[in-house]
Amino acid sequence: MNMTPQSQSSEPEHPDSEGVSSPQLEKDVRTVTEVGALIDQTVHDLRSSLNAIQSWAYVLERGIDQSAAPARRALEGVRAGIQQQLALVEEMEEAVRLLADESPPQWRLTDLLAATVQAVTDRRPAATARGVELKSVQAHSDASAFFIDGDPVRLAPLLRHLLVHCIWRAQAGGSVAVHLYAEPDHIKLRITESAPLDQTRSATRLSILSDFFGRRPPQAGQSSRQSSALLLTRRMVELHGAALSTESETCDPDKVSVCIAVKFPRHAQRASGL
Repeated sequence: MNMTPQSQSSEPEHPDSEGVSSPQLEKDVRTVTEVGALIDQTVHDLRSSLNAIQSWAYVLERGIDQSAAPARRALEGVRAGIQQQLALVEEMEEAVRLLADESPPQWRLTDLLAATVQAVTDRRPAATARGVELKSVQAHSDASAFFIDGDPVRLAPLLRHLLVHCIWRAQAGGSVAVHLYAEPDHIKLRITESAPLDQTRSATRLSILSDFFGRRPPQAGQSSRQSSALLLTRRMVELHGAALSTESETCDPDKVSVCIAVKFPRHAQRASGL
């Protein structure tokens, strides 16, 4: 079964004034190449194992009596788990490659509304599988107001992986809403998760995310570990000269919903400080 699945100042520059690669640059290239080869092999091995499990699940399904409902439900769960794992493998592969990519952004006039709608469409099946409603994008201005200078290679993964993070964090039966707001010098993307039953966890997560987005050390007793989706999102946002932040849906402390906001500058020159 075939499962197809910089910023110019934020990193130290390598001296290469005479067109000859420096030893450090050659070492970095070798490292990236080796990491790429390792990821290729790991992804191949993981896919092979998952496809083998899926094949055996199919064999078992053909041999189970139609009346054996519990066994069929178990196999359906195995199949769903395999599909989720394959999706995670693909996301991991993409995330590692993009995180290792140090090339400068290739700016193009980009329709952020269209890109966001496409990302939502791409990730809706994953949300449905999780029992989460991924709502349609709400644009709070005319469609022509949502153009930015964007890097198409990085913008689409940024949007997809941010949605993936929110989908996996939302509780089953909950929802994820996506809004776009046009401002004079930027466009604001706001993704809101429905309020969870445990409000203390929601408030704690807001604090952890705020520190993570600001690259601040976590507070005492809090873990700094984040998903690969969020690590990639932060990197891609920074390369766009954009800003990540957290918000609460309401001011009511008893109904805290986690909102993640990204402010994209309209013009690439505003990101020149990166």
